[in-house]
Amino acid sequence: MFSALFKYKKPYIDWLEVILPSTGLLGFTTGVFSNIAGRDRTSIDTFADIIGYTTIGIITGITYPISYPLLGGYVLYKNFKVK
Repeated sequence: MFSALFKYKKPYIDWLEVILPSTGLLGFTTGVFSNIAGRDRTSIDTFADIIGYTTIGIITGITYPISYPLLGGYVLYKNFKVK
């Protein structure tokens, strides 16, 4: 069963080199800009937001073959359900 998945190993590794830095950078940027909203925040709250969003971005990047379709489906479901 798992031998069939080995043919996807090389494309996964090749795309991981592109996706992981970009999702990590997007997570970091989101963490930085989430603290600019003018709220009174302590430095530990700011640090926790930056680390948290960066970690979520990296985890999403590592699991991109599964996470991208699931997150995209969630967005479509949420938009369809609201309208």
